[in-house]
Order: sequence, then C-alpha cells, then structure tokens
Amino acid sequence: MAVIHRNVAVLRVADPGVLEEIRAVLPLDSHVIGWISPTEAVLDPQELKPFLDALEARGMGALVRRTGPGGG
Repeated sequence: MAVIHRNVAVLRVADPGVLEEIRAVLPLDSHVIGWISPTEAVLDPQELKPFLDALEARGMGALVRRTGPGGG
C-alpha cells in the first residue's frame, strides 16, 4: 500500500448526524482541513489534541487509532 500523506488526522463517524451533534457543542469546521465524504473529514493534525480535549470536556469521546511503520 502506498503512503500518500503522513501525519494527518481523519475524523470518521458512522452517521452524518453525529457531525451535527459535534457542531452543536464546538466549532468543528475550524478544525477541518477538508472533507473526504459526508462522514469523513481531515482534521488539522496540529489541532488534534485540543479537538479531542474539547470533545472529552463535553462528554464526547473518540476512538483514536494511530498508524505508522508496520502499524496498520
């Protein structure tokens, strides 16, 4: 598998409605660099920790999966 990008963060949700729930509690679009699909967004990797912290502070969580050499 060819690596096209490194050090990116992708937000993936099962239902687009979840994105509206996130938008209701924090400025999601200010963290988004681009959209892959209605349920997938590329987030600014520099802002990932503050984004995850803001989600957690509002009672929302995220499953974070890191990939790297030999890891997925």
